[in-house]
Order: sequence, then structure tokens, then C-alpha cells
Amino acid sequence: MSTPVPRRSPGLLLAGTVALLLVTMIASFTPTPLFPTYQDRWGLTEAQVSLVFAGYPAGVVVVLLGLGGLSDRIGRRPTLLLGAAVLVAAMLVLTSAGSLAPLLAGRLLQGLGAGLITGAAAAALMDLHPGGPDSGSFVNTLAISLGAALGPVVAGTLADASSRPLAVPYLAVVLLMLVPVALLLLRRGQSAPAPGRGRIVQPARVARRIWLPFSVAAGGVVVTNTCMSLYGAFGPLVAHAVGWTSEAAAGRLVSLCLGAVAVAQVAGRRLEPLPAVRVGAVMAALGWGLTAYGASAGLPWPVLVGTALLGSGAGLCLLGGASLIGRIAAPERRAETYSAFLVVAFGTLGGAALLAGPVLGHLSLTVVLLGATTLTAAVAVQVSATALALARRAAAA
Repeated sequence: MSTPVPRRSPGLLLAGTVALLLVTMIASFTPTPLFPTYQDRWGLTEAQVSLVFAGYPAGVVVVLLGLGGLSDRIGRRPTLLLGAAVLVAAMLVLTSAGSLAPLLAGRLLQGLGAGLITGAAAAALMDLHPGGPDSGSFVNTLAISLGAALGPVVAGTLADASSRPLAVPYLAVVLLMLVPVALLLLRRGQSAPAPGRGRIVQPARVARRIWLPFSVAAGGVVVTNTCMSLYGAFGPLVAHAVGWTSEAAAGRLVSLCLGAVAVAQVAGRRLEPLPAVRVGAVMAALGWGLTAYGASAGLPWPVLVGTALLGSGAGLCLLGGASLIGRIAAPERRAETYSAFLVVAFGTLGGAALLAGPVLGHLSLTVVLLGATTLTAAVAVQVSATALALARRAAAA
């Protein structure tokens, strides 16, 4: 079993972890407002855009499946620094990309770096936060949400103001990355590798005894990442449907959605995990429905209200799901269990975009939005039924 860094003096490692997670998520959504420009300059189709967007979560899933518990074995800090190095390399590849192939390669490499960072960061925050795993989980999901919200608006603003819109946003991320890397390099203390668990490549697994609550957390993150995926890949199309056509305007709409994810987590922090996921799934389904109506009718107000409601519901789902993982995961398998949760998260992120691309090419944006409404409503039913079963089990115990 690994020996965690004492909670009484987390210091620079805690600060560096939060900063790195924030920058990682800014990087993840930096390409979003740039996709229309890629399409105009390179003639990319919606299916190709969905492939590029899905390259990122595909890279994350590859890492999590084999190296999800790496920080349980070699320590949190080395894993975070390794992920940061890979992410910087990815930003440089994206900066110099001049066609579809290097763009896709950069997104895959970006996913590899993010996969190393997200699992290790979540476990480190649960280990280090003075308030314990629940508080660490809250800081983790809040940093993810804030970074995701900032990414599109920062990238869109920089792209609009620059003569090199497909390079400057990525270079800005590289500069931001210097801050967390410096903090992590200054902090020497770290958890030791776990004796007897020395294999570098080891699949992330979920203990049988926690399968049922894990399924609730997984359902919640499916709702969250369906939202992040479709807005991350095709949010600019929703903006265009109501007449907002610039990179900055598209970035602001996407950031409204992802910003609502962060605000909902702060507002709903006192909710227990199960109610948070159940309420959030219902809100998200209603938000998708309103957005679909507004986009099909060309009306801005239903899109704005629906986007805010959708993001708020997705935020509650992420808050409840991540908090539930923090409660049910054994301390010595915390990174591994959270990584299994992230496999569901990023599998959804990539899968939703890949499915939506061909639908957009042959049908319409409204069909995609109504499909998201149906999926989210189905998850709300599943989560409610499972939560009821867990409540009955607890009452009988």
C-alpha cells in the first residue's frame, strides 16, 4: 500500500496538481472554436471534425485502460510530470499541423497526456486535501469544469485577435503549462510505489462489491460527457443555427454550457451524491430538449436557457458521480478505480462525437440534439432505478 503525502502539509504538490488539471482541461477544449476555421481552410467534413474531436478521448482511454493506476505504483508526482511533458509535445504538434493527419495525431497525443494527468490528479487531490476525499473530489471536478469552460472562450478570443488563429491558442497553453510544472518540480515529496504492485502496465478494474454504486457514477458521467462531447465538437453549429457565426461567439456559447457545469457544482456541493446525479440527469434532458427546439426554430432564447440548464444538470451529475467514486474506492486502489470511471467518461466523450458526425452529414443538427435528449432521459431512468435499489439495500442492512 502506498504511503500518501501527509494531509497537514500538502503545499506545492496540491497547488501544482490543481493548476495542472486546470490547464489540461483548457487544452482539451482549445480546438473547439477553431473547428469552423479548419473546415473553411481545409475543407473538413462534419464526420472528419468528429474524428478529430474523438481522437482526444481515444488517446485518454488507451492510457487509462493500461496505465490508469500508474500513480498508485510509481507515485503521483512522477505521473503528473510525465503527463505534462506529453501534453506540451501535443500542443506543439497541433501548432504546426497543416492537414488532417497531424491534427488527428496531435489530438491523440493530447489524449495520452491528459489520460496520465487526470487519473493521477484525482487520486492526488483525494489523498492531499485537508478536508478528506470528498473535498478533494470536489476540487478535482471543479478544476475540470473551470478548465473546460475557459478553453473555448480563451481560444476563440485569441484566434479572433491573431493573424495565426490555428497556432496562437495552442502556444498560449504551452506558456500556461509552465506554472504547474514549476510547482511540481519544486515539490519533492510524493507517495511511494506500492509494494507488490510493481507492474507498469496493469488494467484498471472495478471491485465486484462496488459495481452497483459504480454504475450510478458511470451513468452520471455519461450525461456529463455527452454534453461536453456534443458541445465541444458541434457547439459552433448550434451557435450558427441562431446566427452567431464568429469564433468568439461560438466559444462564448460553448463556455456558457461548460461554465454552468462549474457553477452547478459549487451550488450543489451540499447535495448527497445519489440525489445530485438523479436531479442532474433530469435537468440535462430538459436542457437538451430546449436547445433542440431553439436550434431548429432559429431562436436564441431557448438555446441560451437550454444550454445553461443542460450545463447545470451535467455539473450536478459530475459532482455526484465523482464524489461517489471517492467514497466507494479503497485508498490503495483510488487512482485505479477513478481511472475506470474516466474510461466511461472519455469513452462517452469520443463515442458521442463519432456517432453525431455521420448523423449530421446525412440528417440534421436537430436529430442529433433530440438523440441526446433521448439518451439523457434513459440514463435518468437507469440512475433513479439503481439509486432506489441501493437505498433499499442500505435500509435492509
